[in-house]
Amino acid sequence: MAISIFQPLFTLGLILFTGYFTGRAANHFGFPRISGYIFSGLCFSPSISGFIAPQQIDIFFSFTSEIALAFIAYSIGGSLLISRIKVLKKEILWINLVQGFGALICTSIAVYIARDHLPAFINENNTFISVILILGGISVATAPAATMAVIHELRAKGPLTTTLLGVVALDDALSIIIFSAALTIASLLLKGNMDNAFILHGVTTIVGAILVGLIGGLIFSYLVNPSMRPETNLMLTLGAIFLVSGLSSHLGFSPLLANMVMGFVIINRIKQADDLFHQLDIIEEVIFCLFFTLAAAHFDTDVLGASLLLGIILLIGRFIGKLGGTFVGGKISKASPQIYKYLGLTLLPQAGLSLGLIFLAQPILSAEIFDVLLSAMLISIILNEIISPPLVKWAITRAGENNPDR
Repeated sequence: MAISIFQPLFTLGLILFTGYFTGRAANHFGFPRISGYIFSGLCFSPSISGFIAPQQIDIFFSFTSEIALAFIAYSIGGSLLISRIKVLKKEILWINLVQGFGALICTSIAVYIARDHLPAFINENNTFISVILILGGISVATAPAATMAVIHELRAKGPLTTTLLGVVALDDALSIIIFSAALTIASLLLKGNMDNAFILHGVTTIVGAILVGLIGGLIFSYLVNPSMRPETNLMLTLGAIFLVSGLSSHLGFSPLLANMVMGFVIINRIKQADDLFHQLDIIEEVIFCLFFTLAAAHFDTDVLGASLLLGIILLIGRFIGKLGGTFVGGKISKASPQIYKYLGLTLLPQAGLSLGLIFLAQPILSAEIFDVLLSAMLISIILNEIISPPLVKWAITRAGENNPDR
């Protein structure tokens, strides 16, 4: 039974205080801080401990989710500096593209094969196709935190590590593009808008987000300067992110894609723009702690039976897609065997962006379907965070790129 006597500020303080310690504990055991936030969120879930009232979780999450996702998208755009992308080798571009679509296709096929074992309310034609598109789009994303932690631990250096860093830099951008398209199609399917305007509406939704991001980035680039006080830049950055997100949502465009485009414009138009993105670190961890804790607190044990199987299916389908896509992409680009044999294992971690994307689908799904998909995604992420780091470590060591004494 939920304890509802807590004041809102006390609840927020409790989440941040708990998140600090669970984040440190996760780091101590070799996991990223996000894993600690997810664990504390599960403990706070009304269906597990009932320590925080469901009403408070919904209220706090309604504003932290939009802010956190906007931050993530903006930061991803800020990693796409053209001068860096140009020096990437063709194998990085090929592997990124093929492994991304490989995860999409294999996850979709895995969910389709398991259709008869899923709840009946998911199996209606348009609903089921929409669910496949949403889950397939989410599967593209890779969480770099766990992989980067292993790289730093092993002091890894070599062709595999270099290729991995390049693929990770582009992977989340590809994920946002694919998911935005998948979510648009899923939304139109669920609304029954399968007329002649179907394609036009989908294209308009994506193009509109790109235009909003471009205009926002161009205007914002004239206002900020890395040499100004960090507090001033932070205020302007938050204002720009919120304006672009709000305008995109109001017009029916993708706030995620719009913020990514704005970040891309900023990083390529302003000299030393990296400093602007680093200044976000001042408040970024606080927002992420609130977001991932509150997201995990939505976990519902009542749908555990239906979501457990789906979570395992998502895990297996994505693993096959990432491993197979990396192998095929490496073969196409004529990468060295060392890369296409082991790189797939280093791209398996999944957490932050994937969890955020599922909430973008919440408005178009019924409550019972969303609860199953969210719980399944949490199960998949938890299993992934346990399995993936040792596999990443094994792959880098097997490739001979660990340098513990360097």
